[in-house]
Amino acid sequence: MYIFAIKQIREKKKVSINELSEKTNMSKSYLSELENNKKLNPTLDILLKISTALNVNVKDLFYTKLDIESLRNKMHDSIDKNGLNAEETIEISQLLDLVLNIRDEYK
Repeated sequence: MYIFAIKQIREKKKVSINELSEKTNMSKSYLSELENNKKLNPTLDILLKISTALNVNVKDLFYTKLDIESLRNKMHDSIDKNGLNAEETIEISQLLDLVLNIRDEYK
């Protein structure tokens, strides 16, 4: 499951992970974990540093509304399959909350 579009933006802008690391003063390993959606709870400050370094809006670091709808569908499927309190369902719900809160803050 992917929530961040950081890697796609970085590659499109031809910015290496080394350059992004230098611009943001973040480790390459941390950035890689974000890009590969292994870390899902960055602070707003971290997102602002990355968006500034890539010259994009914070909300651009996330997938589009269509992707959010896909996550919602996955959450409903997970609820049907695993129940409301299943780890996967909770994880998807938290991702949706994070994305929707960031989007609302930067409309």
